[in-house]
Amino acid sequence: MMVDLLIEADYWQEEPAILAAGLGFTDINGIPEFGADGQTLEEPEALTRSAGAGWHNVSSAVDPATIALRAYTSAVSLSTITNSFGYPSPFGDGLPMEFSNPVLASSVRREDIVVRLNNGEAITPMNIGLLPNAEYNERSTLVMNGNFGNRLDPSNPDAVYPVQFEIVDELMLVTPHGLFNAIGLGFGDGSEPLTAYARGKGPRLCAAKLTRSSAGLAGEGAPAGQSAGYTPNDLVALYGDAAQYRLRILTTGGFSPDGVRSMYPSEFARYFRVGVAPEDIAADDYSKLLWLTETDTRYELPGYGEIEVVGLAELGVAAPSYDDAYVEDHDNQIDIVLRGEEAAIARIAVVHIPAAAPYTPFYNPGGPGNQPDPETIYSQPGPEYYQPVTIALGNPMQISFNPEKY
Repeated sequence: MMVDLLIEADYWQEEPAILAAGLGFTDINGIPEFGADGQTLEEPEALTRSAGAGWHNVSSAVDPATIALRAYTSAVSLSTITNSFGYPSPFGDGLPMEFSNPVLASSVRREDIVVRLNNGEAITPMNIGLLPNAEYNERSTLVMNGNFGNRLDPSNPDAVYPVQFEIVDELMLVTPHGLFNAIGLGFGDGSEPLTAYARGKGPRLCAAKLTRSSAGLAGEGAPAGQSAGYTPNDLVALYGDAAQYRLRILTTGGFSPDGVRSMYPSEFARYFRVGVAPEDIAADDYSKLLWLTETDTRYELPGYGEIEVVGLAELGVAAPSYDDAYVEDHDNQIDIVLRGEEAAIARIAVVHIPAAAPYTPFYNPGGPGNQPDPETIYSQPGPEYYQPVTIALGNPMQISFNPEKY
């Protein structure tokens, strides 16, 4: 998994930086005996609930024997964590960190990062890695597991949570100009709670970029065994010639309707709006935007032409229909697929997550599922959020790196 190979991997801005970091969920990454051979479904559910993970009662016409355990819960076994990240983290907390650039995997060590907590402690992660960002055109997010806090709201005097992150040893980012040593980069001012257990601190966006549909396709795929069942999930595999443009968004954690269930490629209208500027306006003057709210609907931008949202991609494979048995890749890159006249496409200004009825907010993998335990504290839903879009039709802002050439 930690091979250095990058193929048309996205970078998000010119200046290397940490775009976001925060405690996503606690206690559910590394549950001993979870998912062991021969278990009935009742056994992993009991282990899941005892660790405080969400549980989703699956409703599906699919043969129950073929439904992946990931459709029921976002909890992960201790053996999976150990095999995937190199070190065990029993009942570990999950903490993603998003960078402006893909990382050089071989330079990543758990000692590279210090997580400072509100109680004054400085924590080293138990392990660190790229999963679930497995594909060669992704890899700008690191995921850490360890003991980074508890589930109490920051207003509680007993709450423990991160407030600051710092790269303290050599960790290399890959840029268009060569390798960049990220030592010294930080995130957080030491006072703001960086935890999804605070109201309004659930997952949000931290970058968005518009390219042509061909951008990044060469980098689809991952090391053996890391994408089984989820791919091909790119926009061309799902939509063929209808996929002309890719609006890729980078999230601060996994996006799910309830913390467990997968998002479907057909669910754009449930979660998102895309704002298109008919004229040059102030960056936050959203009242003048043309809002794309539905798929398979042609919108006319006067003077520029038509534009249409086709659907979502970079989730899971295409299917005749979608239900609770569907499992996606659960990484933090999602493509909004578009077609239309380029003059209109180039006027896209912002992606909006309304996060309130009639729209649905997002949860990270610490969310409750559809059958929450009333005594368990789960991570909070994400807030309403507006993410400006970088137009990268001329320069797709992508990097390739072949270790054999270095």
